[in-house]
Amino acid sequence: MAEEAGKASGIEKFDGTDFAYWRMQIEDYLYGRKLHLPLLGTKPESMKAEEWALLDRQVLGVIRLTLSRSVAHNVVKEKTTADLMKALSGMYEKPSANNKVHLMKKLFNLKMAENASVAQHLNEFNTITNQLSSVEIDFDDEIPALIVLASLPNSWEVMRMAVSNSMGKEKLKYNDIRDLILAKEIRRKDAGETSGSGSALNLETRGRGNNRNSNQGRSNSRNSNRNRSKSRSGQQVQCWNCGKTGHFKRQCKSPKKKNEDDSANAVTEEVQDALLLAVDSPLDDWVLDSGASFHTTPHREIIQNYVAGDFGKVYLADGSALDVVGLGDVRISLPNRSIWLLEKVQHIPDLRRNLISVGQLDDEGHAILFVGGTWKVTKGVRVLARGKKTGTLYMTSCTRDTIAVADASTDTSLWHRRLGHMSEKEMKMLLSKGKLPELKSIDFDMCESCILGKQKNVSFLKTGRTPKAEKLELVHTDLWGPSPVASLGGSRYYITFIDDSSRKV
Repeated sequence: MAEEAGKASGIEKFDGTDFAYWRMQIEDYLYGRKLHLPLLGTKPESMKAEEWALLDRQVLGVIRLTLSRSVAHNVVKEKTTADLMKALSGMYEKPSANNKVHLMKKLFNLKMAENASVAQHLNEFNTITNQLSSVEIDFDDEIPALIVLASLPNSWEVMRMAVSNSMGKEKLKYNDIRDLILAKEIRRKDAGETSGSGSALNLETRGRGNNRNSNQGRSNSRNSNRNRSKSRSGQQVQCWNCGKTGHFKRQCKSPKKKNEDDSANAVTEEVQDALLLAVDSPLDDWVLDSGASFHTTPHREIIQNYVAGDFGKVYLADGSALDVVGLGDVRISLPNRSIWLLEKVQHIPDLRRNLISVGQLDDEGHAILFVGGTWKVTKGVRVLARGKKTGTLYMTSCTRDTIAVADASTDTSLWHRRLGHMSEKEMKMLLSKGKLPELKSIDFDMCESCILGKQKNVSFLKTGRTPKAEKLELVHTDLWGPSPVASLGGSRYYITFIDDSSRKV
């Protein structure tokens, strides 16, 4: 009986690895054939001793037939089923510190390779978590979900960012992440894509730029080049544009068909990616793009602090390359009349869209939340910007008459700030002396910063005043407030005392 059961079980011989999986198989097999009582180790009262001894010996034989020779030699002296399982558990399932460290290290070092099977990767992950559970290490449901997301390769960054941003403060669930990843792989296979493709915007740096985004872009370019070369190697793929084999439609160098939009820079059709539209962008419209490596705009006139130079190339999804000719800052005036400053915006004249990079915002410490067809960008407790979903894109618009443009250097308010919030009287004096040739007149609105700082319109005295000789002979005091933002302790006012002699506060 034992020999037949061992052959019919289909259970792989246990060789000392993955004890939890082997135990699950052997227990399921024995329970399915009503041979499980010896596993409990206690003889039922209704069973005779001779019947119990025979049953226990039969089950012992079944279990031994599922052990490899190296493992069986270690438990050859065990005479009962309960003693055998106890011995195996002590050797291969004992929750020792070394075993726990080994499994935890194995879990955190698990990384999915490019183009690898998602199902196989999840099987490896589940195997390790089951082994950890057998040594009394269990995780909250969100922890496995986060570890799985972190273990995905770089080609899954867009999906990983979209999932992270869409959840907000809600906890991730492992089953939801598992199903999402598997569905994503199915869509990629149906579209004929490899897991290394799908990046909407990559950067190749060959200029002298020394900022962090340039370095990051250089790496992205190498990855994209490798991915494109791998895709071209598929000789059985037929192009839907020219009909030739060996490349995909998005890699085709032949002219596009007449029914396609010739003005398209990049069009991808993955459901969960933030994508580029193949239309010209109005000056005031900006798109939040989770696939872009950095903020970009084709409009030179809206960039402040502009630095011209060779900052590399941008590769679009259709394989075309665009030059990055400069960078600077852009001030976006939002519909709620607030100003949003975007730093390190790349100038790409041939691009068709103003793009706000979700990845760059995340690197700068911002939090981005997408929910209910709306989005908002926060930093700490402060909401910097918000907008609505238009079609499949998350966009923001600003009024043309309030957008900050580069020739705003002729604006009086800008020079007021550049000169340390100089008074209107002093600026008119400089203008009369020809020190401000860019300005034709001095006319600026109320400055909120000057009001909060209690800045006066008059200049300093032309003659100095001798400080008092004795300490505390004269003390200057001032009460400031209320502050628009309360302190951590809830205060909105502060008072200062300055000694005129020592100038100490």
